[in-house]
Amino acid sequence: MVFLVLKEGDFVSLDYVGKVGGKIFDTTKESVARKENIYSEKTKYGPVTIIIGSGQLLRGVEESLVGKKENESFEVELPPEKAFGKKNSKLLKIIPQKVFKSQKIDVYPKTMVNFGNLMGYVVSVGSGRVIVDFNHPLAGKELHYTVEIHKKITDKKKQVGSIVELYSGKNCKVNLNENKVSIACPKGSAIKPELQKIIEQDIKKYVKLESVKFVNEKPAEEKPKQE
Repeated sequence: MVFLVLKEGDFVSLDYVGKVGGKIFDTTKESVARKENIYSEKTKYGPVTIIIGSGQLLRGVEESLVGKKENESFEVELPPEKAFGKKNSKLLKIIPQKVFKSQKIDVYPKTMVNFGNLMGYVVSVGSGRVIVDFNHPLAGKELHYTVEIHKKITDKKKQVGSIVELYSGKNCKVNLNENKVSIACPKGSAIKPELQKIIEQDIKKYVKLESVKFVNEKPAEEKPKQE
């Protein structure tokens, strides 16, 4: 059996487990998430399909996929610059406590706050001042990933479907005709126009299709009841 070697721009199905300081913080595997008490009902578990080099995973993980083969498993250590970046002292802010009070936001040390559409970690509260760290919680950390490669995805319909699901979380029908594709989503589950543009750009860039069309499926007609 011949296993395909991966390169940048390839679509690949995989599973991964991410650790920091020996503790798992992210995984595609439901069994692992439950065992480590990080399971979330809002998260969809199972193998993910990503495009190597597109930035869908951390840069260090995607770079490590190049040259690997289908059905291969490996581990990789990521320095901060290839993970969530180094700590930026400019993102450590001192904010008057009254600013939070005016917005009816309670702040306590070691909690996360949403301030100005930015998520921050409260370092300390005192003397009318709040010190908030707006760096990513894993900034400056070295990460460890275990990756299981399943297969390279070469079917263009599946490639399009993976892009649609990645951005929208929706499972839409994909109809491919030569270099044209139409994407039909269930009625009441239409993809927003601004998101359609991003999906269209990626389909044209990575799947190399010329035309992308979005349509809404009509609801199935109910069969008349028999008397």
